[in-house]
Amino acid sequence: MQEDRKTPEMRAQMTDIERLRHSTAHVLATAILKIWPEAQFAAGPPVDNGFYYDVDLPHRISPEDFEKIEAEMKKEIKANHPFERTDVSRDEALELGKKGRLAALGNRDQPSKFKLDIIENIPPSETISLYRNGDFIDLCAGPHVMRTGNIAAFKLTTVASAYYKGDEKNPQLQRVYGTAFKTKKELDDYFGMLEEAKKRDHRKLGKELEIFVLDDDVGPGLPMWLPRGAAIIEELEKLAKET
Repeated sequence: MQEDRKTPEMRAQMTDIERLRHSTAHVLATAILKIWPEAQFAAGPPVDNGFYYDVDLPHRISPEDFEKIEAEMKKEIKANHPFERTDVSRDEALELGKKGRLAALGNRDQPSKFKLDIIENIPPSETISLYRNGDFIDLCAGPHVMRTGNIAAFKLTTVASAYYKGDEKNPQLQRVYGTAFKTKKELDDYFGMLEEAKKRDHRKLGKELEIFVLDDDVGPGLPMWLPRGAAIIEELEKLAKET
């Protein structure tokens, strides 16, 4: 199934935190290119609780790479580059894509294949725009924060596989996820909340309290009751009969 593309009207309604996370996705792409210049990028939107950018790259990105990617991101943030918008014609955008200049730090031997495809699917009535931060130029309708230095607190979280445009007939890309907040305290509070949620996970508690265990060979989500759990079930059934 093809992933929905945001309309200009939807983008205009982006919240401040969505703008921040969208901008952090561009900084992520900038950092990846500093390490792997051959990387090709598809979409990099804000999402619930964070952002992601889909990348096509021979190197398999793993959490072990996050530290060096984040280090490059911090350099881009410290540089405090402005996010500069430029409106271009369709022909100008296609020419840049053919030169490999979109979602890149400069012209490249390989065209920006995913960006070229995106351009072909932009409605004729819609303005085509680019955003630049430092040497990085991307096909993007925005909006963004004013400068990379406005990104105060971020963290990469995970990486997964995703088909381009959500269609299994298309190439499989690497989806690098992260999150960003206006302050470090908000970032720390968010991850603290996630840790507390893990402690309260019923799968973890069931095993620790010797109530039940889960086994994928039996069936996903099907609990196998341990003696203590069976006793609880028995007492609940008795209570149900009494009432």
